[in-house]
Amino acid sequence: MTLGKRFKAFKEKHHVAFEVAFFMAGFAFDAVLLHRIDNVALLIHQALYLVLTFGLIAWDHRIYVEGKEPTGKVLGRVAGVRLWVMHFFLGTLLNAFMVFYFKASSGIWAFLFISALMAVMIVNELPKFRKRGPVVRVALLSFATTSYMAYLLPIALGYLHWALFVTSVVFGTGITIGMWKAYARITHDPNWTFRRAVVPGLGVQALLLALYFLHVVPPVPLSLKYIGIFSDITRSSSHEGGLEFQCAYTPTAFWRHDGTEFVYREPPEGQKVRAYAFIAVFAPRGFNDVMSFNWEYDDPKRGWVSRGSYKTALGKGQKGRDEGFRTFAYTTLAGPGDYRVIVKSSDDREIGRKTFTAVKDVTTDPVVQSLVIN
Repeated sequence: MTLGKRFKAFKEKHHVAFEVAFFMAGFAFDAVLLHRIDNVALLIHQALYLVLTFGLIAWDHRIYVEGKEPTGKVLGRVAGVRLWVMHFFLGTLLNAFMVFYFKASSGIWAFLFISALMAVMIVNELPKFRKRGPVVRVALLSFATTSYMAYLLPIALGYLHWALFVTSVVFGTGITIGMWKAYARITHDPNWTFRRAVVPGLGVQALLLALYFLHVVPPVPLSLKYIGIFSDITRSSSHEGGLEFQCAYTPTAFWRHDGTEFVYREPPEGQKVRAYAFIAVFAPRGFNDVMSFNWEYDDPKRGWVSRGSYKTALGKGQKGRDEGFRTFAYTTLAGPGDYRVIVKSSDDREIGRKTFTAVKDVTTDPVVQSLVIN
């Protein structure tokens, strides 16, 4: 047996492992290349994939109903690879959504959402599920359509709002029903019923809507690039004419470059100790929205309790940066203990969080270092 045949036999024997490995490699590749979610060429490319997938599913189903493959030299060759091309389009779209959702995710629920999406992507690669035909593909296309609209609308309008996500779901629902009507006319299949053609897609839309209002769906197109805790922050102009931030902290270990372990010194009478959260959030060009810093303290008796919320503009007066829009907010500390700050979008979805511990300072003259962020 030749080396090529042995490899083919090994691949067929371990096809699931190969599909998972191929998916992980593709995800890593896209995570590096899919840099900006607001890239116009990328958005056009994804829209084209959605349209082509719509047409390929209809064509495949018509061939299935007719019971015979096209015989033309060119058309026959194209038809022979239609399933591979169709799932390539769906896989590429799902991979892109996975990358953007992953970059925007924060918290355990977002992690579970990403894990479920990863499982769907792997399922899309398995031959067993590909053989189930257009029902699975229509459900995947319905999900892809809504996911695409869920970040296209905020990119185009420059803000996040629950109405935009609902509009995306309505659009995805309309596409699902439109596919059912169009495919019924194109394929003349009496078995292409509402239950088979529409219910799977509507199930996907209902699930996405529920997960959105439960704040499980990550807030694409936003993503947290950096978050750090400091004892003081000052803003000034850099030599290049932009802004730079002087972020002060007391180092407690060589690997820490912020105040994650916050050195707390009892303040003089009438003064308070402040902790600052500095963040850099990626947002599309022209984005002009509001986000909030929500501070909490881990009370020994009551658990996590609120210490207030601060809202700030995102993008206003700043130029778009690959490193993200920069801003900060502070809270006053009640004393040593555990604290956290949760950064949320204007539609109340979590962008990121940071937990830190305030420890009592036992030194007489703590060393304060400064981190300059341009």
